[in-house]
Amino acid sequence: MSVATLTETLFALPIAERVAIADRLYASVPEDWQKTVDQAWLEEAEWRAAEMETDSSTELSHEEFLAGIDIHRARQ
Repeated sequence: MSVATLTETLFALPIAERVAIADRLYASVPEDWQKTVDQAWLEEAEWRAAEMETDSSTELSHEEFLAGIDIHRARQ
């Protein structure tokens, strides 16, 4: 079964069953996985903060950020 077919089947389930499956899937993730992900996000945030301190032209206003999201959604 393809991921697309599986996803479609799962989304057709009642909410309670989808939540139960999501809980079981999350419980199957190794405990150290979240630490790894958190560390990666922290490093990314620190890199971005340093980039903005070095070159403020990379900063976006709140409006520019939201407009970028709208553009991305329109392309999908």
